[in-house]
Amino acid sequence: MSNGYTSKAVEVMTPNIERDIKRRLLLAGMVGAVGAFTATPLFAQITSQGNTTVSSDGIVRTILQSHEDNEGNEFRLVMTTYPPGVGLPVHHHPSAGFNYILEGIAESQYVDEPILTFRAGDSYQDKANAQHLIFRNADRINPLKYLITYTTQKGQPFLMVP
Repeated sequence: MSNGYTSKAVEVMTPNIERDIKRRLLLAGMVGAVGAFTATPLFAQITSQGNTTVSSDGIVRTILQSHEDNEGNEFRLVMTTYPPGVGLPVHHHPSAGFNYILEGIAESQYVDEPILTFRAGDSYQDKANAQHLIFRNADRINPLKYLITYTTQKGQPFLMVP
């Protein structure tokens, strides 16, 4: 026997479930699309220290997948981890980047826009050639971990500090 509460609960939960499925498909698509360009297993690349850099403030970047096409474009999938409370100086990106938050809380702000907050399960886009005023781990206790995929010209960094 159905009551009004059950049908209302289904109506309320359905958009949340659909959004979660879309986020999971985006993440799977990011990993799968970049993974199609290489024969090296993803786990082998994660455990390879040659693909990992650590900045002076403790930001760890691990290139999970990388592919160069015939026109000199590099396609990358990078796992990035920020220590608690760490952020970047004002910067910009030469191309768009697609991000998926795995753990933690990120704050981001572009010029003439409000600060946006992203949590585990959220995805967002870095803008090309726009001044990125704030990007930081908003949590003072826990690390921020996210995946980013982007394309640049071979040898060009994705993060450019003026």
